[in-house]
Amino acid sequence: MANIISAIIFALLVAAGTLGVTSLAMYLLHRNPEDRDAQQRQRIEYAFFGVAALIVMLLMWYAL
Repeated sequence: MANIISAIIFALLVAAGTLGVTSLAMYLLHRNPEDRDAQQRQRIEYAFFGVAALIVMLLMWYAL
């Protein structure tokens, strides 16, 4: 039963890491030639969520 907590933390670590990497990839690859302002807003959101998810991943790694 003690390993269930570690398993849950590891699952959160993997999920946050995947979300962070994909959000940062979307930050780099996102293009919207019609509306430059909307593109900048979306790229800032992708960068914020990517960095936040990587921070959560590092916290879960520390918790293990």
